[in-house]
Amino acid sequence: MVQKRTKTAAFLALAFLIIITSGCWDARELNRRAIVSGIGIDRSKEGFLVSLQVIIADEISGKIGRGGTPTSVYSASGRSVVEAMRNVSLKVPRLISTAQTRMVVISEEVAREGISGIVDFLDRDSDLRLSTQLYVARKGTRALDIVSAITPLGRITAYALVQKTELAANELGANFSLEIDDVIRGLLAPGGGPVMNGLNILGDLKKSGDKSNLERTNAQGVVIIDDMAIFKGDKLVGWMDLEECKGLVWAMNKMKKTVVVVKDETDHEEITMDVFETSTATKVDISNPLKPVIQLRVKPQISIREAGTSTDLRDPRVLAKIEEKANKVIAAKLEGAVAKAQGLKSDIFYFGQQIERQNPKVWSRISGQWEAIYPTIEVRCEVESIIRNTQMRDRSYKYNIKSK
Repeated sequence: MVQKRTKTAAFLALAFLIIITSGCWDARELNRRAIVSGIGIDRSKEGFLVSLQVIIADEISGKIGRGGTPTSVYSASGRSVVEAMRNVSLKVPRLISTAQTRMVVISEEVAREGISGIVDFLDRDSDLRLSTQLYVARKGTRALDIVSAITPLGRITAYALVQKTELAANELGANFSLEIDDVIRGLLAPGGGPVMNGLNILGDLKKSGDKSNLERTNAQGVVIIDDMAIFKGDKLVGWMDLEECKGLVWAMNKMKKTVVVVKDETDHEEITMDVFETSTATKVDISNPLKPVIQLRVKPQISIREAGTSTDLRDPRVLAKIEEKANKVIAAKLEGAVAKAQGLKSDIFYFGQQIERQNPKVWSRISGQWEAIYPTIEVRCEVESIIRNTQMRDRSYKYNIKSK
């Protein structure tokens, strides 16, 4: 009996020790980690050049800083992205940690060759979050240049660019945030591919990474959100311009706010309107499976923000004409985006998936021919704008001058 109690006590003691000692066996203190905020991927002779933007905690805290830059960039080459990242360890005295990475930038050269291997690494890695945003550096700008740039607003460039992307999406409506998950969904779309935000450097490329950028009121080199990259499968095939990007955002029902400018009929002055709320509905007509018809119906709610015209904005008939002009402008953006995507033969709008959801049997019949059908499908764009208000004024002061 005593022996049995002794064995039980020993077992309980051993179990207790296992519980209290196994929790953090592989933990590393923060002062032994190199926190990566952004990753740049370029082409090199070996295969890939990977650049890591590492946060310098002492400079961020401001207490014991040495007056240096808030981030440092370490680069190395390898036959694969993983090998290149391991080679970076030859230059960094700490364990590389990608758990706080918010941005991955891929050069246009690499994107045109294919990103399937890169996306597999991003999806497979246990540290990287699927909410990490992906970008393409425009031709002439390396991914290394982007992660090396320094921005006055926001000490960490990678985090500042993510915030800039979200702000631009909320205010201009020519882009939207694209995470690893979104790119994977685009790669899986039949006959399609993902879209990504482009990045470029405005100004002096070489000086964009100088500390002097933090000390000037007019930065010599600024990273900007550029046009959107269009992929066919895993390869970059083209770019959309600003107006086509707005049409893309509208077609994908991701528009939050944007600006629409039309000309007044009376004195041919511009009237600028703010779209503050909108929705896009997509319907598919597959009565003829080989010639499906896609209908995009957009319903924007608009506010007049600037009117350098003498037109009477109290007159409902005048407002109705302005709405008609806005409809045409918005429809043109939608049609431009659709035409560009069809020209590149990439179903970035997921029309094929919508047909599959609506009628799986029809999709099973045409899925094998979708590559040939997609560029020829008819897409109808219907816009029904509604002017909700004219802000603090209806008639411009020019109307009073004209009345006199």
